[in-house]
Amino acid sequence: MIVAKSKEEKFLTEISDGEHSIMIDAPKSHGGKGAGLSPFALLEASLASCLNITLRVYAQAHGIELGPVETTVSVTRGDSGSTFEYSVKLPEGLTPEQTKRLRAALKGCPVHHLFKNPVNIVEKD
Repeated sequence: MIVAKSKEEKFLTEISDGEHSIMIDAPKSHGGKGAGLSPFALLEASLASCLNITLRVYAQAHGIELGPVETTVSVTRGDSGSTFEYSVKLPEGLTPEQTKRLRAALKGCPVHHLFKNPVNIVEKD
């Protein structure tokens, strides 16, 4: 569970899972000071980090020596829905078969699955 607490500065918000915390802020273009990730950047970060971790877990489980992986995600919002686009930069030295298997493993990312299905938002009292 995540808890969000307002800070004194306009729109600055601390979010915490009880063990770790980060600051979230509205971008300057929307009245914030840009003192932390924006809420949309946090969504992009969730998918980017999950894709990155998924690849590394798969590589470890299958004995693939995997160096640094760079994952980039952006979201575009539209009237009929949102589109997440991602790219993954794998390290050099992988065989074509390893590359193919790693790219297929991306489909196992839990956040990727979450975003592919309908999402409900329900207020609890």
